[in-house]
Amino acid sequence: MSHHHFAAATALATSCGSTTSSRPSTSASSFFSKDSASTAESDYDLSPRPLPVHATLPPLDPRAKAGTIRLPLQLPAPPTDLSEVDVSSLVVDDELHGAPVGFAVGRLRQLGAQLLTATTATCLHIPPGPTLAPYLQVSLPPQSPPIPPVFLPSHVFAIHSTDSPRTLLLPVHGLLWAASSPSLNILSSRPEKQPAHPSLPAQPRPRHGGETHLPVIELTLPSSAAFPLLQGWIYLRSPSLLLSSLLPHPPTPSPVAAPSPTSHPSSLSHLLNPSSPEKRPPPRHTAPSPQHSPSDFTRTLSALSSVVLLRYVHLVHGLWQDTVALQVSDEDLWRAMGVAWRILVAALALKEQERARRGTSPASGEEGEAATA
Repeated sequence: MSHHHFAAATALATSCGSTTSSRPSTSASSFFSKDSASTAESDYDLSPRPLPVHATLPPLDPRAKAGTIRLPLQLPAPPTDLSEVDVSSLVVDDELHGAPVGFAVGRLRQLGAQLLTATTATCLHIPPGPTLAPYLQVSLPPQSPPIPPVFLPSHVFAIHSTDSPRTLLLPVHGLLWAASSPSLNILSSRPEKQPAHPSLPAQPRPRHGGETHLPVIELTLPSSAAFPLLQGWIYLRSPSLLLSSLLPHPPTPSPVAAPSPTSHPSSLSHLLNPSSPEKRPPPRHTAPSPQHSPSDFTRTLSALSSVVLLRYVHLVHGLWQDTVALQVSDEDLWRAMGVAWRILVAALALKEQERARRGTSPASGEEGEAATA
């Protein structure tokens, strides 16, 4: 990993949840019971919260700012056919053997928000040195009673990418990723149940008293900037939340202006599937979110600078690249990416049309005007 920068340190570094390094028991019956989710929310501090990690907008290539670029109107299909994961082949531990594997995965996905919160509460102890150890010591804040093992992360992803010199470290639940990505279907639900594999640490897991060590899974992906969005999708599986993260907030002309269309993810649901929107009624005494057509978004977002729009285009493209690299075939994920791409490209095209109508050039107006094809 000499091509990645690692910080020189003289003491153990500790970071909770996701971090970037510049070097860097519940029974099956209770887990699968109908009230297991509500029990977790009341007994443990794992209640659903907003997405705790946000994608960092990738820097825009200066060449994209300097001239006209051409973008397809539709997000390209994956270069190869993506297949679903065969859940019957997944490795699970004894805690999940009380039900079919597919049902176990379904229950984990229902608890996705709590599991994601558990990853942010996980502290990574990063030792000094120029390389990353095959296992990282982790710890959770003290809880009474202890958090059920099913909520605890099982692995740590170390994301290397071409869009950042830094290594992104993320505690994850292996089974959730294994059920979503054929490339990661060798991951187990618990580290002690992890079978041997060339991509996994060869040496046994360290055991020092009560310390917990998780295996590090090193992944080289196109975009670490967009990966937190894919992480959020795997856990939360909310198309409208993902779409709201892929679209910029339109400019507000005044402090008393009406809320922007992207202020509330629920207002975007009908764009993803007009015939079957997400059925999440607004809270009592709250007015329903306004419905906006794609043309509304196009006109509103076209008021932003081309540089801002292009940075979000790069973010969608980075998510597309990571999704293809990990072979994630989820239809709702692809629909959300496609809708975001079409709106952004249409906004850029409308902006170019307005610029041509005014007879101005990028140099005389704003930097980085873009055209679409």
